[in-house]
Amino acid sequence: MANYPQLDDCSGVWTLKEVNDAVMGGYWREVGNRMIAAGGNAPSVSDIIDYSGMASDGDFTDFGNLTTARNLVAGCGNRIRALFGGGQTPTVLNVIDYVTIATTGDAADFGDLTSTRGQGGAASNSTRGIPHAGAENPDKNEIDYVTIMSLGNAVDFGDLTTARSPAGCASPTRALFAGGYPSSNIIDSIELATTGNAIDFGDLIRADVYTQSCSSSTRGIWNGGQTPANTDIQFVTISTLGNAIDYGDLNVARALGFGTSNSVRGFAGGGEGPSATDAVDKFNIPSGGTGTDFGDLTATRVNGVAGTSQSHGGLNDGYQGTRP
Repeated sequence: MANYPQLDDCSGVWTLKEVNDAVMGGYWREVGNRMIAAGGNAPSVSDIIDYSGMASDGDFTDFGNLTTARNLVAGCGNRIRALFGGGQTPTVLNVIDYVTIATTGDAADFGDLTSTRGQGGAASNSTRGIPHAGAENPDKNEIDYVTIMSLGNAVDFGDLTTARSPAGCASPTRALFAGGYPSSNIIDSIELATTGNAIDFGDLIRADVYTQSCSSSTRGIWNGGQTPANTDIQFVTISTLGNAIDYGDLNVARALGFGTSNSVRGFAGGGEGPSATDAVDKFNIPSGGTGTDFGDLTATRVNGVAGTSQSHGGLNDGYQGTRP
């Protein structure tokens, strides 16, 4: 039997007949289906980690707990591990936690960020996690990186074009960071395989704070925000430079929630808009449009919930014919 592709061992070329045979025979290996949300306020600082499958609508289930209850957390990961960095208790932290996504259980210590930070963002591909910046006094512009499958402290990658707390997303090769606190419309870009300072990519449709973000391998998406609370869904094509395009609306206005995705569905959950919510929206990444209700978190959580998944845009999409 041929060794059909998987995210961590894909090589060679497969014919359409081989792909069809594998899918119809049930032995084409799928990318992971789980998304995870962690931290926030519920209403006090929370250590909750919960999860859901992305293919079918439904409520989240308890996964475990962070090492420390906190809000303003940043999340990223690959198919195997989810990482949660920084946050506030209200003391600002530099801790990075991790979990193995396919299991359930409490988080363990991964290492430390290069500095303490809250309301930072993060992006990742299958190899590198990129926690960045944060709203502090003064606001920060640092970009860190870690090797997701190796425990240890973060290393300096470079700097954002301006100090702020943007929301990040990625393709397998490029990460984008947009918006942030103070309110900004700036989109920055880095190449994940290198190190160095970010460059200007383009602009969001307006200056905003506390947006949620997600991506496919080709599109970066930002949604919601708090200037004022809004429902906008906007996208850029990650491989090019340019300004964002408005192409849909969330079902519920929100800010300070979490965002994640697989290659077809984008998700935005928790947060406030202006009322705190446990609701999770889903929307179609290729076509945009109006989001619809997906389900609920295990608890209403606001103020910087971290999110990631096993098949977000920083990872190879894999076969999509059996996905929604």
